[in-house]
Amino acid sequence: MDSIRLSWFWVEWFSDPVRIVLLLLLFIGLSWVFRSNRWLSRVRTYAIALLVGYLIIISPPFVALATYGIGSPLPHDTGAKVDVIVILGRGHEHNSARADIAAQLWLDQRAPVLFASGINDAPELAKLLRTKGVPAAKIGGEGCSRTTWENAVFTKALLQPQGVKQILLVTDVPHLWRSLLIFEQVGFQVIPSASPLFTQMTSPQRAMLLLREYLFLALYPTTLKQERRTLEQPSAEVVQQITNQQCRVVGS
Repeated sequence: MDSIRLSWFWVEWFSDPVRIVLLLLLFIGLSWVFRSNRWLSRVRTYAIALLVGYLIIISPPFVALATYGIGSPLPHDTGAKVDVIVILGRGHEHNSARADIAAQLWLDQRAPVLFASGINDAPELAKLLRTKGVPAAKIGGEGCSRTTWENAVFTKALLQPQGVKQILLVTDVPHLWRSLLIFEQVGFQVIPSASPLFTQMTSPQRAMLLLREYLFLALYPTTLKQERRTLEQPSAEVVQQITNQQCRVVGS
C-alpha cells in the first residue's frame, strides 16, 4: 500500500506544471550563474532536457497519443450479454460518469445486475445508480477494496460463488487494460467498457495518470508475483473480512 500512496503523491506533485517548470528554471538559472563549475554545467543540461521532456509529456497531443496507445490493445465490446456489470471506483470526481455508463449498459439489458467495487466509492456509486433509474434490488457491491488487486479478489469472493463468469468492467481508459488483466487473473471473462475521465482534469493531470498506468503495466509481471498472497486468499476468508468490516454494499 505504501507504493500505491507514493505513486499518487507523485501523480499529484508532477501534475502542477507551474511548480515543476519554476523548479527546473531555478536549476537552469543557478547553473548559469555559476557556469564555471563543470558539475553545475551538467545539471543545466539535464534540467533543460527534463524541462523540454516534461513540456512534451503534458502537451495535449502527447496525452491524446498516450491515451490511444493504452486503449488500443483492449478488445472491442461485442455487445454480448454478461452476468454482471462491475464498476470500479477511482475517486469521487469520476463516479458520476461511471454510473452513467453502467446505468446505460443496464438499460440496454447487457446484464441483469450491477456490482460496485472500491473503498469509499462503492456506496456512492450505488446511490448514483439508483438516481439514474436502476432499482435498488439490482445493485450490489463491496466497499472494502483499496487496490485494483483487491477489487478483483473481493469481487471474485462475492460473485463467483453465485456462478458469475462473464462481466462488463467499467473504469476509465488508462485503468482498463491493467484492470482487465487482473480480473482475468482471478478467473473472470471480461468485456471492457470505458468511462470518461473527469472533464475538469487538466492535460498535466491526465498525463501523469497515464504515466502511472504505463508504469504499472510495465511492472505487472513483478507485481503479479508480489500479489500472489492477495490472489490466493480463500474466498470464505475474504467474505468474512467484508462482513467484519461491514462494507458490503446493497442497493436497498
